Amino acid sequence: MPAYRNISFAVIGSVRELLRDGANVVVKDALTKELIARNTTLEKPLERYLFVPHRHHDIAAQFAETMWVMAGRNDIDWLRKYLPRAPNFSDDGRTWRGGYGPRLRQWAGIDQIDAVRKILRSDRASRQAVMILFDPALDFQPSKDIPCNNWLSWIIRDNQLHMLAALRSNDVWWGFSGANAFEWSILHEMLAFWVEADVGPADYLATSFHLYEEYFERGERALAAFHGLTPYDFGVQSSAFSTPWQSFPDKLQLWFDLERQISAQPDAPLGSFGQVGDPLLDSGLTIVHVAQAHEVWGEERLARELAILPARDYVAALYEKYIRIFPGLQATIQHKPISDFFAAQSGRSIDLLAAFNVGVKKLHADKDRAYGRAWKKRGELVSIQPNIARKVDRLDTFIATGRGLAGESALDTAVDLVVYVEKYRLFLAESLPPGTLLPACAPLPLSDYEENFDNLFDQLDLTPGGRPLVEVVADINSAFDACWREAESGATVARKLELADALSRYAAELLAQLVQGDRMTIVQFLQSG
Repeated sequence: MPAYRNISFAVIGSVRELLRDGANVVVKDALTKELIARNTTLEKPLERYLFVPHRHHDIAAQFAETMWVMAGRNDIDWLRKYLPRAPNFSDDGRTWRGGYGPRLRQWAGIDQIDAVRKILRSDRASRQAVMILFDPALDFQPSKDIPCNNWLSWIIRDNQLHMLAALRSNDVWWGFSGANAFEWSILHEMLAFWVEADVGPADYLATSFHLYEEYFERGERALAAFHGLTPYDFGVQSSAFSTPWQSFPDKLQLWFDLERQISAQPDAPLGSFGQVGDPLLDSGLTIVHVAQAHEVWGEERLARELAILPARDYVAALYEKYIRIFPGLQATIQHKPISDFFAAQSGRSIDLLAAFNVGVKKLHADKDRAYGRAWKKRGELVSIQPNIARKVDRLDTFIATGRGLAGESALDTAVDLVVYVEKYRLFLAESLPPGTLLPACAPLPLSDYEENFDNLFDQLDLTPGGRPLVEVVADINSAFDACWREAESGATVARKLELADALSRYAAELLAQLVQGDRMTIVQFLQSG
């Protein structure tokens, strides 16, 4: 059961597996590579925008179709504006007979989204939250439009809303990566908000998971060009959905009203017609506005309009799309994390190291929020130093065997060591005069604030010294032993901080040695985050 961080990694991994292991199957005169009963897990479904070279997807079509579905629509005239090939899948040229919108929002008078919302709000342990998309009364008849997605199931465990989609047929190139993962991630986020749960993993179980022959060559090129990075590795965040259920119908209607005004005057500046008042829905308005206006604006105007937007994932996706049309647009990117992503794609190692630094800070923030003050709860000798000791001992194992421990690489251990040592330094500095370790204006207590860790981490010298790893680890051992002895003997805080500073320098040297020039090591670390 393959599990991937997000849709970009899932597409690359799935294409690789299909080209390598898929069976040759001809369906309706078209050759495919096919896997049967293939389950694909997206661990972070809200990292929904696709950043895969040579895929050339259309984010405007993705968002527009998603809103069309959420509104319960199946009319072709509106959709074809963003998806010109929509009539190709219609029996009568007017509607999608198997459109998901009416089936979700008005199946025999039942709004399945609302029904599932009510079930999960009344019983958070329920196993009955199911949405049906296959209609036996219609879908056993010949048609151009038989739903590929047949069933959506939802369950809350540990306050995470999990989604399982069952599909009779799933084309990885257009279906899975083009529509399904995107639109269901929107529904996933909305439903999680309405039932007050976190967004959990999304699973896609496809009876036939396949890749058409016409995309074999592009798939190979995507595999060769993918750098193992997405903007999410550089700290780029998504725009969150925040509309209560009671307000959703009105905001949905307003979204379409504003879209109509945009269509009537697309050359107007972004935001000219107002906003819905929901970050996620408003990001979609921006996407469709740019889609309708970019040809009229041209490259220079487009660069100015994009520059005023926040450094969010949809903005990175807009750059990804329109750089294909206007290559010079990349040089105009003013959002640092987004420009760092595009620079890293071109292979500049300094940008990759910048992504690594962001990844370490994100790892610290995630763990800090998960564990709170547990790392220092019982004080220096019982809680703080034993955490450091475990990492030092694991490094000894690495030096002795050449391998990390099960489930933890040498880099993972080195990162954790740096994190614990820097937190220890912050803890000690809390007992010293302001300004000893960080500027006097730093928020107190020092060890409780992520920004203090970030500032301290930015001061580390991550320039590799070129010494053998065994020497660096030996110095780490000696420095830590001194920290332990002095803490046991009741040394002054100033003395303990002096020794912790030395340990910090050796830990940073080790970290630099492990990542310098090793692109794949950094990529694997970023993917694991």
